Amino acid sequence: MRRTVGALITSALILAACGGGGSGAGGGDTSPTVTAVPGTGVTTTVAPTTSPPPTTTEPVPPLTIDQMQVIGSHNSFHVKPQPVAFDAITAVSPELAESIDYTHRPLTEQLGMFGIRQFELDVFADPAGGLYAYRAANAVIGIDPVAPEPELQLPGYKVLHTQDFDYETTCLTLVACLSEIEVWSSAHPNHLPVMIMLEVKTQSVPEAAAADGLELTIDLPWTVPLPMTPELFDALDAEIASVFDPEQLITPDDVRGTDATLEAAVLGRGWPTVDDSRGKVLFTLNNTGDLRTMYTSGHPSLEGRPMFTSATPGDPDAAFVRFDDPNSPGLDAAVRAGYLIRTRTDSPTADARANDTTERDLAFASGAQFLSTDYYEPSQYFDSPYVVALPNRVVARCNPITAPPTCSDDQLAE
Repeated sequence: MRRTVGALITSALILAACGGGGSGAGGGDTSPTVTAVPGTGVTTTVAPTTSPPPTTTEPVPPLTIDQMQVIGSHNSFHVKPQPVAFDAITAVSPELAESIDYTHRPLTEQLGMFGIRQFELDVFADPAGGLYAYRAANAVIGIDPVAPEPELQLPGYKVLHTQDFDYETTCLTLVACLSEIEVWSSAHPNHLPVMIMLEVKTQSVPEAAAADGLELTIDLPWTVPLPMTPELFDALDAEIASVFDPEQLITPDDVRGTDATLEAAVLGRGWPTVDDSRGKVLFTLNNTGDLRTMYTSGHPSLEGRPMFTSATPGDPDAAFVRFDDPNSPGLDAAVRAGYLIRTRTDSPTADARANDTTERDLAFASGAQFLSTDYYEPSQYFDSPYVVALPNRVVARCNPITAPPTCSDDQLAE
């Protein structure tokens, strides 16, 4: 029996709606279906089904600590010398005075108010105590050269920029500085890992001046720092251990694991995850050359040591590499290889005075994980809006070079 056109159209509609003659069942095709009715020249369109295709959610991989970027502070303890001392320094060397014309907030304020997650502390060995309790330059400018602070008489590492004249600091001893960080850390267990750089100082004032091309003609009883020894490095490690428990630290042993060298671990398995590193700190030794060699002697991959070294790629202890200048050759390759990098955004105060953001912007783009500045807030000593902060003042952001495409700044929130 011949079927009517209407019946054919109806059959076609039913067939299309049921998926007959289509690409398969399951309701996953959401494109319209166009069907021709045989022998009639009539076509009909069936609307797509409304059920969405099945979706799968890929898990977001955890971030590792080399895939973030944070702001740090340079000479984090430093306080500008008092006016009479600063004026005397200016009379001797205006360039030197300009370079130390900044003051940092206490470490706790840097952590809590400005999201600083990297510090730099200059340390002087003083195993007997009292070595830095006499400030020679004060005798010629009318200030009592005998320091009134009782902490300076105690044994242990002292924290200051330059003995005898640029000695003002927010925390006088290494243990005091580290204790301040530890108290804040324990009160904020979800914080991102904090890097603490220690720079061992061993030069006298005349030696430091000569290194900067300045000859001192004034004869004073300058304090002569102790040369470092393996025993003094062991004492430095011990001061770290006196403040932080092992579970609060990220150490070279933690990162190396069972790999043959620390570098092999970093370039192979990589760094710990951000979430596993929350509430922890890691220490780095800022010094290179003979002092780094002394620290690694007997510990080629920093076995048993709490501090990473400012190393050279290719060496067994290479995990952290310091590039003070964001223009440095090799920085980009080191970032991409998997090392942790610290660079500076301004040095020493010239960029901030001129509001020149060139170095700052290079540092941001470099992929260095730790960006060190003296200006997480504008200067209180000269008129300039210069400041170093991540967009929206976040504590950390996805690293522009090393972070995966799935990275979200929310993963780095505290």
